[in-house]
Amino acid sequence: MNAEDELLSRRVSQFGELLAESQRDLFGFIYSLVQHHADAEDVYQQVTMILWEKFGTFELGTNFAAWSTVVAHNVARDFVRSRRRVAITFSDEVLDAIAAAYSAKRCWNSNDASDALASCLKKLSEKDRRLVDRCYSPNRDLEAIAKEESRTIGAIYQAICRIRKNLYACVQRTLSQESS
Repeated sequence: MNAEDELLSRRVSQFGELLAESQRDLFGFIYSLVQHHADAEDVYQQVTMILWEKFGTFELGTNFAAWSTVVAHNVARDFVRSRRRVAITFSDEVLDAIAAAYSAKRCWNSNDASDALASCLKKLSEKDRRLVDRCYSPNRDLEAIAKEESRTIGAIYQAICRIRKNLYACVQRTLSQESS
């Protein structure tokens, strides 16, 4: 193996390790923006291709999670914009708020965060928990949910946004208490 092949092999290995370390959190971030599992998988694949194409510009030793999250945010935003004609989607402002709430600087252990989220979900009122379950189910129909709740789709989005902010704050508190 010549030096060029060895260098490429090392870069592929480095990329694979960094991507594997952040895969779960990156996919979760993308899913939070696109709100549909199959779409999140498509966007994730697109993001990984772009990350590989741009990996030569990534400075090893810096925060791969933060770098990949910026790429994912841009790709997901473009995806959501393209889907607006055919589906109900979050506005750019909501996407930006979700992205701002996700702080790659505060990447917690995924298992700890999952446990904290499960605990926080149990603390929701039954009405809020039922709305979260319905809005995040695989076969969700927001128009039907809005009609059954006697609310507009915008009101459903606002309620989910409020619940998500509360859940995020609860998870932060829980993780902060655990690390103290």
